Amino acid sequence: MAGPFVVGRHSVVISAAPQRVFNYLADMARHEQWNGDEGFRTTIDTDGPPRAGFLLHREKTGVMRGPLIIRGGMGDNPVRVVKRATITAYDPNYALAFETRNSYNGLLVSIDRMSFQLRQEAVGTEVSMLIEVEPMVPGGFMGPAYAMRVFRAAFERLVGQRLSRGLSAGPYLPRIKEMVEREEPAGMA
Repeated sequence: MAGPFVVGRHSVVISAAPQRVFNYLADMARHEQWNGDEGFRTTIDTDGPPRAGFLLHREKTGVMRGPLIIRGGMGDNPVRVVKRATITAYDPNYALAFETRNSYNGLLVSIDRMSFQLRQEAVGTEVSMLIEVEPMVPGGFMGPAYAMRVFRAAFERLVGQRLSRGLSAGPYLPRIKEMVEREEPAGMA
């Protein structure tokens, strides 16, 4: 395949201790609060506390408007979206990483990798996030996918950090910040 593309590197300071931020991020059942995936049925496939290898399964079925392959034209197509997220790195209060395999109607279309680094700051916790997406492109699209990867790498070298700073952190870090800061710390009421 073409290999992973770095989608974004972002950071934010959250007014909470690293342990509180880490516990929120590691709570797989709460991912829908901050990741924007709505309407999914979530199943935790691993017993016990979160750790490396912990697995979460999310599934959604519905209808998508798009081209009709056999009859031609546009129409409603049944869609089954499955996301299998696995914790790939688990270092309490310091680092956490996930890998999500995204399938549409049984076809693996991408592997997303999201990693978080936490660092204690005077006013809370700095959370740095890296997002990579590896498209699982059929053979005929390998050339264009590879060309896009080479172009992106060259563009990032030319533009440098200005590109990353100019891009939005997406909804992830602002949502995480909002949810953690709004939540009462353990033992407080």
